Amino acid sequence: MEFIGKGGWAAPRLKDAALSDDKLRGAYLEIVMIMRTLYQKCKLVHGDLSEYNILYFEGHLHIIDVSQSIDLDHPSALDFLKEDCLHVSDFFKKRGVGVMTVTDLINFVIDRSIADDDVDDYLEQTLDYVKQCEADIVNMSMLQRPSFLGYEPPADKLYNQPLLGFVRAERNTRSDEKQQQEELPHNAVNVQNKWSLQSTPKMGPEERKAARKEMKKKMKEEKREARKTKRPKAVKKKKKKMAKAKCT
Repeated sequence: MEFIGKGGWAAPRLKDAALSDDKLRGAYLEIVMIMRTLYQKCKLVHGDLSEYNILYFEGHLHIIDVSQSIDLDHPSALDFLKEDCLHVSDFFKKRGVGVMTVTDLINFVIDRSIADDDVDDYLEQTLDYVKQCEADIVNMSMLQRPSFLGYEPPADKLYNQPLLGFVRAERNTRSDEKQQQEELPHNAVNVQNKWSLQSTPKMGPEERKAARKEMKKKMKEEKREARKTKRPKAVKKKKKKMAKAKCT
């Protein structure tokens, strides 16, 4: 066991290390290689691997708390390995690094058929595939065709999609107002016209007064006509009494 740090200062944990995007990608490749080496060569699974148990010092990662690792013979070894893969993938994914799926990472760690000389090529191909899938997801979310089809729509077609809300349907405001006015009851139209006459700036005080009188006169005439066709209350009561008498 040795001290990892410089000048009496301990190396920061991976969680606290300020790394650029390129260094984060390099750190991800290094940690998956460490996990594979720990499994393939040391026959161990860390069991509690996360950004809290990884130190970053002089451009490389150092794993701590290895003493709690478990042997591959442990019945829950694969379960602990899955948890390690989840923690590592979540940390780097939140920081914008293209990572393998948890299943692909587990297969990479435990697959003995991958030769040591082919590990770098395997990782490169896998991560390129991950980047391609992420790009296709972004393209499809923007209503573009996937990049593997070799087609990119023109900008005018991309930004003229109704689903994205870039196209606004032009409304004929005059026809809408006319339709709304036709749907209103007759009295409501009169009241609306009344207020429109009152708020008209071109009419003078005398003209507005005359217009109000004319409007009131029309409303009285309409009520008078309605009363002519209205059935008197006495007739209604008489019919009710006759109906009750027939029932008895």
